[in-house]
Amino acid sequence: MKKTAPVGSELQATMRIGLSYDQGTAKYPLYAGALAAAGARRGLTVEPIWLGGIGRPSAIDAVDDLDGIVVTGGADVEPWRYGFDDREGLCVHVLPERDEAELPVLRRALELRIPMLAICRGMQLLNVACGGSLIPDLPGHEQPDTVRHRVAIAPDSWLAARLGGLEGGEVSTAHHQAVDRLGGGLRIAAAAPDGVVEAIEWCDPGARPWLLAVQWHPERMRLEEPLSGALYEAFFDAVEHRSP
Repeated sequence: MKKTAPVGSELQATMRIGLSYDQGTAKYPLYAGALAAAGARRGLTVEPIWLGGIGRPSAIDAVDDLDGIVVTGGADVEPWRYGFDDREGLCVHVLPERDEAELPVLRRALELRIPMLAICRGMQLLNVACGGSLIPDLPGHEQPDTVRHRVAIAPDSWLAARLGGLEGGEVSTAHHQAVDRLGGGLRIAAAAPDGVVEAIEWCDPGARPWLLAVQWHPERMRLEEPLSGALYEAFFDAVEHRSP
């Protein structure tokens, strides 16, 4: 993290936040916009850096200079990557070139212990990268942004502790896959009433790179909502206190 020119009598911090992939739809600017708005609430300037995207070469070398990374939502993860033989063609929303570009970025960020916020597909991809699997075809969960449903937060989770003991809340989700078998070192931090995993975290957070991984879309929610703005606050706290 670097300091910019003085603002009043203080230096203003600038965070270099990587965004893992831009699929080129109108929703992707929301990721950078939400980061900028959440940062401004605490006097931070956020410099979003897209690390890959449609028609854009992958910039894995840029990961080394990041302060934090957001693993964005989007297409389904290819089922063969978690050992599923998709003979019936259930998974119709895959983007193989995205998996190829994004997995090395995610693994490099973990290696460098860069604070990570993983959203929707980002959480699913993290689970796969850690050896877990996904439910490959989950109909009925691709909801409009304005639709909310409730999630329950595990009371003994790091997530609950970070959110001041919050038991749950309303969130916006839109997804076609979900976590099935957990990857190594991960545990469930929140779930929906139908049992779908809504957040995962390290079993031993203190021994791992900082991580916040959620199925819902905080970038599509108001920052005043408990399960949106508070997540960005936690992420920025981790970036500011990261050891060089």
